[in-house]
Amino acid sequence: MKNNLTLLYVEDDRVIRENFTEIFELYFNIVLTTDNGNHALELYKENTIDVAILDISIPGLNGLSLAEKIRRVDEDILLFIISAHSDEKKLLKAINLKFFGYLVKPVTHQRLYENIQKILNSFTKEVNVSLPYHYYWDKSKMQLLYKKEIVSLTKNEIKILKLLIQNRNTYFNASEIYETLTDETIFEDVSSQNITQLISRLKKKLLKVSGSSDFFIENCYGLGYRIT
Repeated sequence: MKNNLTLLYVEDDRVIRENFTEIFELYFNIVLTTDNGNHALELYKENTIDVAILDISIPGLNGLSLAEKIRRVDEDILLFIISAHSDEKKLLKAINLKFFGYLVKPVTHQRLYENIQKILNSFTKEVNVSLPYHYYWDKSKMQLLYKKEIVSLTKNEIKILKLLIQNRNTYFNASEIYETLTDETIFEDVSSQNITQLISRLKKKLLKVSGSSDFFIENCYGLGYRIT
């Protein structure tokens, strides 16, 4: 049965990639594939990815370097590594990157199915994060809801909310938000100087949606922004 999840699958062996993709498409709503680490990073930036299954030895960025870049800005994504190498150093680095699992090639269909089930079972039904003033954040769809109604957001607004929600009770000033989220140029046409303007526009949008003066992002002078 398919879930409402998006998978990024990176494998440079065409036969294996096509074979496994057919299997993944039975379980994931969207499956994005590539044979190159640099292209994979672009796909990550352009899409909302729930699960990334990466081969270590791929052209461009290798699987571990790709995972490291993704993990810098995304603590929630489920990362899984597949490799023909059982090198201890690579295994240790994979642990530091908080990989969900690791498979050594050749991977049998039975082992693949078993790990797909583990991946899917890790996603619970309770995907909504409660926020103040009747707002909710849907982690699986990367959507903000107000009393069950979806709030239309820009890509940059989504990135900011995701950062603050993942780090609740932690203050980020405008420069820190910019530096954190532009580590891999994820922001589009935004500079550190107008992060404040972007959040101000988000506030006006949400106040209009709710019809009240309540805004769940706290702005503390000298400290920055946070969600309590």
